[in-house]
Amino acid sequence: MINTLLCTVGTSLFGNLQRLQPDQSPIPAAAGLKQAFVAGDWQRLGHELATVPPSDSLCGAELNTLDQLRRRADLALHRLTLLVSDTDDGRHTGEVLRRYLVQRRDFELDEPEIEVVSGLQDQHPRDFKNHGLRNLVRLMGKHIQQAGGPNLVAIDATGGYKAQIAVAVVLGQALGIPVFYKHERFSETIAFPPLPISLDYALLGQHADLLAALERNATLSEADLSDTDPRLLVLLNEECVDGTRLYELSAIGQIYLTGFRVSRGRSLQLVPAQSRKAPTFGNDHHFPDGFKEAVLKVWRENDFIETCHSLPNAHGGRPGLTFRVAPEKNQLTLIGTYGWNNWFPRFAILLEGMSTDVLTLAADRLNQKYGG
Repeated sequence: MINTLLCTVGTSLFGNLQRLQPDQSPIPAAAGLKQAFVAGDWQRLGHELATVPPSDSLCGAELNTLDQLRRRADLALHRLTLLVSDTDDGRHTGEVLRRYLVQRRDFELDEPEIEVVSGLQDQHPRDFKNHGLRNLVRLMGKHIQQAGGPNLVAIDATGGYKAQIAVAVVLGQALGIPVFYKHERFSETIAFPPLPISLDYALLGQHADLLAALERNATLSEADLSDTDPRLLVLLNEECVDGTRLYELSAIGQIYLTGFRVSRGRSLQLVPAQSRKAPTFGNDHHFPDGFKEAVLKVWRENDFIETCHSLPNAHGGRPGLTFRVAPEKNQLTLIGTYGWNNWFPRFAILLEGMSTDVLTLAADRLNQKYGG
């Protein structure tokens, strides 16, 4: 049974309070609400608002929707996360909603958690697109995993920026999570049921090193992507700067990564290897400084690795330790690359499970662990 709700939060409550005229309102607490709002006394505002039924339009879209969702037979909600914008109004709205729900024990919720989505603000559109929306996906993925998986989670995508709502809907569809939405003119909350589709994650393993760099806010040029699968571009934002095309990870790209980690990360395991052998380096002693030490470190710190062995150098790559899945002697192999001073020595990493999904999971975990 679904017990966790992730709720995108807008500022419809504050808009309603801004327009509130106490002398014309039938709400008994109208004068106190207006005074607390004008004074910026959020604690008092939450206390005063708790006297207003959650179905009242004054309470805003988030509480109106939650009031309907708590009555659904297919939901047993007791955990709620409020995902608020990176603005003063967003933070204050989240705090007022939290105080309201703590006061209203009839909701039978644990104390709601507030997550401020870094970069989700409308003052800097580029940051909103390239960072805010991706951070929203990351936070939602974190809470889905903490809840115990997608089957225990629902998303309320009623509040917030339109792009924020759209991203929440797409994430829900990608992970098979029901998404709810209520327009201010709707009398009922509507549901976007999960679609019977799944994402192809073979691309992730093939370009795990590039996607990891992009997730760490790297900006790549056309030259960096010259040998990549054209399908990768679907996951990127493209911008032209001084006549040069540059690429960054998009919100859809973050959904792709989060979808893999939430779905495959729960169904697959990197189990400790039963038999382990120290890495070997062949007869070539002309390795750059630190290469052997780096390989040994990766092997020692990850007990799911059976062993490693050196491979011929790559002709190019990225600095530092990176990992990807690529054919080696006609077999898909997890390959590490140690980029140092224009040297790119490689090493094969052998696991007990050699399926494409297991290799991709290992590449993603290692990139997250050792990425710069």
